Amino acid sequence: MTGGNRGIIDVLVVDDEADIRATFAEILRNAGYEVAEAEDGFVALECLRSATVAVMVLDVNMPVLDGRQLLDQIDDPPPVILVTSCDQDEVIGFQSKIPLYLQKPVRPKALLEAVEQAIKEPRLNE
Repeated sequence: MTGGNRGIIDVLVVDDEADIRATFAEILRNAGYEVAEAEDGFVALECLRSATVAVMVLDVNMPVLDGRQLLDQIDDPPPVILVTSCDQDEVIGFQSKIPLYLQKPVRPKALLEAVEQAIKEPRLNE
């Protein structure tokens, strides 16, 4: 991480599936982003407390602390891209606050486009 006491992270990838998390992180790093990874919502919370995060790619369904529960605990989240393996109904409750979501399996181009859009647009979840 870079910066003073607080690191700067372009993208925080939160997914309990290690292979998916690593693949997303590799795609994003190869595109030049500074990436951090979290295997659950608790690790993501720690990362959000210790670093400035530009965008969070967040799996909806995770054990321990899922995407919904994580978002409920964050007062001012960075722009969020929800990722789910479920159908569109899974994200309907989020759409007013978080309009960006991706359906698994996620193509690299779709991931990069969503991150680019989230970084460029003003706070999508306000």
